[in-house]
Amino acid sequence: MKLEKLTESEELVMKAVWDCKKEPVLSDVLDRVNDYYGKEWKSQTVSTFLSKLVRKEYLKLIRNGKIYTYKVLVPESTYRKKLYKQHISFWNHNDIVEFVAEMISNNDLTLEDIEAAKKLC
Repeated sequence: MKLEKLTESEELVMKAVWDCKKEPVLSDVLDRVNDYYGKEWKSQTVSTFLSKLVRKEYLKLIRNGKIYTYKVLVPESTYRKKLYKQHISFWNHNDIVEFVAEMISNNDLTLEDIEAAKKLC
C-alpha cells in the first residue's frame, strides 16, 4: 500500500482520529483537535480534512443510520514507520547507525534508553 503524503493539518486531524478509542464521529475529532491540539477550527474545516483523508484512503466513512463514523484504514504505527524511514533515508542516507549516533550525540537517546529498547526486542 502506497501512502499518500499528508499535509500538516491532515496529519493533525489523523492523529486526533488515531487518539480516539472508538470509531469517531465528526464532533469527537473536532473536540480533540481544538481541546488537545489548541486549534480553534470549525466543524466544516475538520470535515474538509476528514474528507481528504477518506479520499487518500487513510479513513473510511461509515454510515450508521443518521450517524457517520470514521474507520481507520491506515494504523498509526504504519504511518509512523513511513515517517521515520523517509527521515532516515533523506537525512541519514539510509544509515540507521548514523541516525542513532546523531540521537545519542544530541542527548535525545541515552544508553539507558538503548538498554530499555533491547528488552522490548
